[in-house]
Amino acid sequence: MINKKIALRSAIVAASILPSLAMASGYKLNEQSAAGMGTAHAGRAAMADDASVVFYNPAAMTELDRAQLTAGFTYIKGHGEFTGNATNAGGFDITGADDSDPYSDGGNYLGESFIPFFYYARPINEKLSVGLGVFTPFGTKTNYEDDFVGGGFADETSLISLELAPTFAYKVNEQLSIGGGLDIVYMEGLLSKFVDTVPYSAQLAGLYAQTEAAGGDGDAALKNQGLAQGENSPLIDSTNAGFENHYEVKGDDWGIGWNFAAYYELSEKTTLGFTYRSEIEFELEGDSKFDGADTFYVYSQANDAKVPVGALLGTAQTSIAPQASKVPLTTPASATLAVTHQFNDELLLQAGATWTGWSSFQSFDVIATEDTAGLADGVAHISDISELNGLEDGYIGHIDERWVDVWAVAFGGTYQLNDKLALRAGYAYDQSPVRDEYRTARVPSSDRQWVTLGAGYTVNQDLSFDVAAGYLFMYPMDLNEVNKDLDNNPTSSKASVTGEYEIDVFGLSAQVNYKF
Repeated sequence: MINKKIALRSAIVAASILPSLAMASGYKLNEQSAAGMGTAHAGRAAMADDASVVFYNPAAMTELDRAQLTAGFTYIKGHGEFTGNATNAGGFDITGADDSDPYSDGGNYLGESFIPFFYYARPINEKLSVGLGVFTPFGTKTNYEDDFVGGGFADETSLISLELAPTFAYKVNEQLSIGGGLDIVYMEGLLSKFVDTVPYSAQLAGLYAQTEAAGGDGDAALKNQGLAQGENSPLIDSTNAGFENHYEVKGDDWGIGWNFAAYYELSEKTTLGFTYRSEIEFELEGDSKFDGADTFYVYSQANDAKVPVGALLGTAQTSIAPQASKVPLTTPASATLAVTHQFNDELLLQAGATWTGWSSFQSFDVIATEDTAGLADGVAHISDISELNGLEDGYIGHIDERWVDVWAVAFGGTYQLNDKLALRAGYAYDQSPVRDEYRTARVPSSDRQWVTLGAGYTVNQDLSFDVAAGYLFMYPMDLNEVNKDLDNNPTSSKASVTGEYEIDVFGLSAQVNYKF
């Protein structure tokens, strides 16, 4: 049987906002250029084809002979499939394997997204250039079906960001240029999960039915299992199957970081590029709330009954008030080293490696920022949700992530077929920052590989277009998730979800380039 507050603790513990739809590790987006996607972004920090150098390597703006504009978008469509089962807060099995069950495997939780980008770069004189980028550096969007068997851990997640990147470049000498700028980022996030506060047991219901069918006393059989009300217990009432409520938290914030870059011509045929981007700290401030039925029912073990939340708190409370909260989030620092080599008149070889400091993301927390004690609509309310979830200290939710630093490598090439048409291809291998033992339903990530193809077409000396397509696939991965306390030990809740994920993603990108 379960402790009288276990259901609440399972219901309120929030989960990570950062799953993996992006074609880069974690929630970082590389989809900032169609020309870049064509070669899996290999070598882009060591070349200056168009104004997207504002993102890849602002120092390379000195290689542009006149003002340029690059604008476009990347379309991403993902397919994520989960197969597995779970237990609810009472430790009772729930399954999504059968169409007759009140739960499902969650469907294709990876949706589709459009990622726009815009860059402008302009030489001021022979030494100095400036630029501006507007793009999306981080983001993801996922949504399981409402009856997902792991809905107590993850439902909908949305992370949207927009960056304004003013940059500069200075040509030190004929070989070396340096540059950098600011990363001014707006970020908005939303996450939700379902709440199972009355843990229905198909096993106990089956025990009652089997005992009665065999001519026995089903009510006595259930009381032997500790159910005070026997056949009237809410744990065997099929109307309590599924999730009783829904939790959501959302917030937004602005953050400022910086970047530094260098571009070096090693020879007439070989160039090198380096770019570093700093961490950016955010506190996404907003509200945590339950948006299910007006009366928040929970299971009371003491009398084996379904009661309003106030019955556990000694008040007349029947609902939980919205709770102002914040989500601290630090985006990772990253460093890229790239090289290009003009193999012959037609073929340009490209390669690059990127380090991303995901170890800055050790846990995901939702923290209360105000006291809601008092009366709301004439009903007494708790001071904050953390009084119910067992985490204390104002913590509404805590997820143990322990991400690690990772490397990504990419190789590609551009073949100039004629004066008008360039063909591109690339391959990338990207390590996952998520270790197997800490994988969550919000972040079902593993090492990924992707292959890309692209083309560029020059209309005239001022106008050109680029298109690209990419396919990403991950290794199948296991999930074994439980709720944890602030010391990262499993809580007394018996809720869990186990299974296997398979993920692949398709991307399509297009851009236009114009020289002034």
